[in-house]
Amino acid sequence: MGQYNSEPIKDRPVAVYARVSSHEQKTKGDLERQKNRMVEYCAKSGYKVDYILEDVGSGLSGTRPKLKRLFKLVEERKISKVVVEHKDRLTRFQFEVFEEFFGAFDVKIEHVDDGENLPYEQEFARDIMALISSFSGKFYGKRSGDRRKKKNEK
Repeated sequence: MGQYNSEPIKDRPVAVYARVSSHEQKTKGDLERQKNRMVEYCAKSGYKVDYILEDVGSGLSGTRPKLKRLFKLVEERKISKVVVEHKDRLTRFQFEVFEEFFGAFDVKIEHVDDGENLPYEQEFARDIMALISSFSGKFYGKRSGDRRKKKNEK
């Protein structure tokens, strides 16, 4: 565990975490717009933002470098809050695990658009589509890598 930060919780800054699933989304400016919406939200809420972390990758991936950095900030108690646009920016499933872990370090997760208004069926369909997209990406990525490897061996 990191060093304990003795600053009172309310005086600790917040971190903004933004994520898109693909480099195409980043190229189209989706990541930048998401980040800007979160920074603007924090400014309106009176939060002091010291960390803006961005990742490109699946919400199911545990290898996102900025997510790992976020965990470090939480463990070191350098932040009081993480602000995300949607719950699925942190993780596609089991968001409650993140809330519990962060909470153990007095860090809250604030999601601006929580998706709570979605009917159960629509939320379920969205989760199924996320799974299919993730597995498709892994499958086609592996197949593409295999082709490149064969091409380089020739």
